[in-house]
Amino acid sequence: MTGTVFQIQRYCIHDGTGIRTCVFLKGCPLRCPWCHNPEGISREIQTDALGAIYGRVMTAQQVYAEVVKDRAYYDMSGGGVTFTGGEPLYNAAFVAAAAELIKRGGINVAIETSGAAPLSGIETILPYTDGVLFDIKSFDGERLRETVGADINVVMRSLQSFSEAGIPITLRSPVICGFNDDDEHFARLGEFAARTKNVRAVELLPYHRLGADKRRRLGMTVYEFEEIDREKIERAVRLVRMNFKNVSAT
Repeated sequence: MTGTVFQIQRYCIHDGTGIRTCVFLKGCPLRCPWCHNPEGISREIQTDALGAIYGRVMTAQQVYAEVVKDRAYYDMSGGGVTFTGGEPLYNAAFVAAAAELIKRGGINVAIETSGAAPLSGIETILPYTDGVLFDIKSFDGERLRETVGADINVVMRSLQSFSEAGIPITLRSPVICGFNDDDEHFARLGEFAARTKNVRAVELLPYHRLGADKRRRLGMTVYEFEEIDREKIERAVRLVRMNFKNVSAT
């Protein structure tokens, strides 16, 4: 079983519990204009204007051999491996094959996902998943479909699958000026987190411009958004906290 990986990043502290190694997979069905990893959208191996190559085909065994090198850090910190991308559920069979090896090795496995994937993919990886970082971009179905190409019914069905399976969930919301930076979104996010089973935390992720630079180098259309000021982020945290206490912003 093989998959296309564009980065394996070590010593990550914002992608699940403890110190983690993140495995970034190529391929995503969505087209978020603010994506900070646009090199993960295409399944194809790419080269940017500076000559950097994004993507290499790896076997599940090769991924395991790479991530197990950091076992001492996982054991010390309660960390593990996080599959991200791209969209891991777009590569579910490969992720499941690698995650099975990692779990057999006694290492914690987390998945970062938008939920925009068939249920069959989720069912494939559920036995090997210890935690989920689940993106909530918007509760407005029309806006979600028009802006990023996601079906809100599929997203919510995916979240329900993780929730009913008893997997600890962290809800993550990118904060994008002009898209979801209104009070209603944050208030609703807190209410939603409070009533959804197995949600343990909410994280707000303010937009940054790193993705725009990557898009430029890859010859992709560049979308510019205003960066969110700290005062607005602090207000967003307060709004979520009205209904759900464990909320943070990076």
